Amino acid sequence: MNFKTEYPDFASIEEHVRAARVERSVAIATWLSNLVVASGRGLKRLLAAANSGLAQERDRRAIEADAFLKRSVPKY
Repeated sequence: MNFKTEYPDFASIEEHVRAARVERSVAIATWLSNLVVASGRGLKRLLAAANSGLAQERDRRAIEADAFLKRSVPKY
């Protein structure tokens, strides 16, 4: 099937339609890649925050368990 013979009235805009489809595909691909990158960054920050909280909790428990450290850390 040849577009120019099948639809001769629209042959002049065929390239514009193809270009628009390519542009739309690029825009969608860019949007999806940005979504994946942003999700990865958000997950990384969430895991870093959780890890930081766990480290602080381990330090707090170590201080409570050790009598010497308990005396050396002031209470505020």
